[in-house]
Amino acid sequence: MLHTYRKTALIEAEQFDGSDEMMKKYCITDDGFGETFTFRKDNNCLPLKRGWWIVNLGKITVFDYTFTDWKTMSDEKFRKTYERCD
Repeated sequence: MLHTYRKTALIEAEQFDGSDEMMKKYCITDDGFGETFTFRKDNNCLPLKRGWWIVNLGKITVFDYTFTDWKTMSDEKFRKTYERCD
């Protein structure tokens, strides 16, 4: 029988808004296309989009690839996946 489940693990998340403050905080540069950005750290770079960034302790992923300190997902997917606890 099919059942519906809610994720129960607590996470910390921050919604990236494209502000200069957040870009400086997370080593991000604007690619000049409005909704796309590039994360740069230790001579590595990865394209990003606006959305929710899930910040975990320990092993972290971006777009499901182990790379840095966060993972991004759309607002719609985030709200379907996680329930706010605070």
